[in-house]
Amino acid sequence: MKKLLVVLLSLAMLLCCSGFAEGETYEVAVLIGDRTATYASWLAQSFEEIVAQYPQIQLTVMDCSNDIGAQISNLENCVSKGFDMVIVQPIDVAATSDTINMVIDAGIPVCTVNGSNEGCERASCVDCDPVQQGSIPAEQALELVPENANVVVLLGPSGNFHSNGRREGWQQTFFDARPDVTILDEQIANWYKDEGMALMEDWIIKYGDTIDAVCSMNDAMALGCIEAAKAAGLNDILYFGVDGLADACLSIQDNELTATCVQNAYDQANAALDITSRVLAGEIEQETYLSPGELINSDNIDEWIQIHTENGQIQ
Repeated sequence: MKKLLVVLLSLAMLLCCSGFAEGETYEVAVLIGDRTATYASWLAQSFEEIVAQYPQIQLTVMDCSNDIGAQISNLENCVSKGFDMVIVQPIDVAATSDTINMVIDAGIPVCTVNGSNEGCERASCVDCDPVQQGSIPAEQALELVPENANVVVLLGPSGNFHSNGRREGWQQTFFDARPDVTILDEQIANWYKDEGMALMEDWIIKYGDTIDAVCSMNDAMALGCIEAAKAAGLNDILYFGVDGLADACLSIQDNELTATCVQNAYDQANAALDITSRVLAGEIEQETYLSPGELINSDNIDEWIQIHTENGQIQ
């Protein structure tokens, strides 16, 4: 009986603190960019887990399958179906901003997550600081990359906000501080492992074993480089990434990837739902939250392996 009373009191406090009217429920749509992508899968799973803390929110998760047209159509359908709020992981902010603004004009608040709200600034925004994300592994590189090293650099899609910011972080933290380091080549691999692998195969043909480090703006491209180097019998290269996803953590555990900066999907989903609850309760109109980055390397890899095991990304 005491346990039941505690549960009821806790629920009452949650209702009171949230500002929701008792018994009122809200329909919230979450538009995931591509649930087959590891980060997006973690993000979607986090929303589905955390929403249990918000009994007033009825969550509908939609997978846009990396199709901008499908994401725009889903945004339009959210208006016609009368959702109370929309959370969207933009596939391409520039391509979807007009539709996001249309949703807001229809009286439905929007929160972008894992992407900027550039062009739709009336939307709330949950993201990471990409400059910080680049700076964190770059600080590790300052300690580990040898003097007069040769490095190659892998970028995300052309003009991408996160890729550009991470590259800026690398420039400010590492390259400006290490004029002795030579950039042998710098290419776009569009976040993809296979494109990173193909570039690394070409670089190995061109530069042989003179490559000392790979500076990648995400983990997947770095993991592709690792596969190419292993196939060529090169074992003494340092690899730096960003995202901190399960595959990257396993690679660090195997002494392959050197370091990465986590982009914490759980923290972003948690922040987006917190903002959503306060917008719907009338406490705020909008808010921006930047999820902090954290270095993952051999010193704390066991902790992150455990995190990804608990969230189901590592079986």
